[in-house]
Amino acid sequence: MADNTGDYITYDELLSEMYIGDSSLVTSSEITLSNKVVDAGGDIYEYTMASGSPLVNDIIFQSGETDIIKEILTTPDRIRVEKTGAENNIVNGTATLLHSDKVYKKRGLQLIKQSMDYIDSRTNQFFNCRVGTFEIQGGNSPVLFFNVPIIEITKLLINNTDLELTEGPDYDYVAFKGRTPPQDDRYNPHLQLNFGKTRNSIYSNSITNRLFTKNAYSTIEGSFGFLEEDGTTPSLIKKATLLLTLNDINNPLNSTASSGAVGPLKRRKVDLHEEEFFELKGQTSSGTLSGIAEVDRIISMYRSPLRIGGSSPDIKFTDRRIYNDV
Repeated sequence: MADNTGDYITYDELLSEMYIGDSSLVTSSEITLSNKVVDAGGDIYEYTMASGSPLVNDIIFQSGETDIIKEILTTPDRIRVEKTGAENNIVNGTATLLHSDKVYKKRGLQLIKQSMDYIDSRTNQFFNCRVGTFEIQGGNSPVLFFNVPIIEITKLLINNTDLELTEGPDYDYVAFKGRTPPQDDRYNPHLQLNFGKTRNSIYSNSITNRLFTKNAYSTIEGSFGFLEEDGTTPSLIKKATLLLTLNDINNPLNSTASSGAVGPLKRRKVDLHEEEFFELKGQTSSGTLSGIAEVDRIISMYRSPLRIGGSSPDIKFTDRRIYNDV
């Protein structure tokens, strides 16, 4: 599975969508590529242009394929792009060079990251592979629930101890992760202790080995994220990220993704105290949560599972994600 630790959409995807949408913020010119050389640091092309010259972070757009220029070489005039080998589908021949003075790479990636954070906060999960550590409080149950799908577990320490459990149907626990036909465990990610197997027998004298106990934390290291089978971000989440980012580009003073609290307040909860505010009969709320109906629809489809009865009253996650350089 691919390690999709970067952004939900890339800068070249953003600029190419703006170009296709005839945005005045993107300029285009024709470039002819030749003598392609596959190189581990990014493929290299010789180029010619009728006027002007390419710049680092300009986008090569060709038949729907994109790549970004990472280096300008001379004698002869050449460019190096980011992708190499099978990842790079740009071929020798005519292509379009895309450039934006308004949405340069650093700003574009910052806006993409902002949109990602908005989607994460509204769905309570994430849509790339993040390697890190969960600390989850148990509920005196043999089951431990997650709010985000499990890709791989590398270590499980149970109930504030250094007791490490082993994964597998004939060992200590089973991880419900990814897609396991006919069910899709991305919508119900959890760990299940194996009763009657090894040290987790129901006849064990130690409750530590049988339950994820209340008021104790289990530490789970691994990789997590709601991904498709090929390890990529779901296409609808990519669409939502793009819509939010384009909205912030076109309406910089009316950003929704940067706002942590939008829409009418209907409920407030602090610790164990909760207040709910009812609207008068016939009164309706105006607008949408994000300001974009399609984004709200997508977010509603990908919200993390609702947990009933405090089965996982406290979940903490520390990740070691790697974003593209900004």
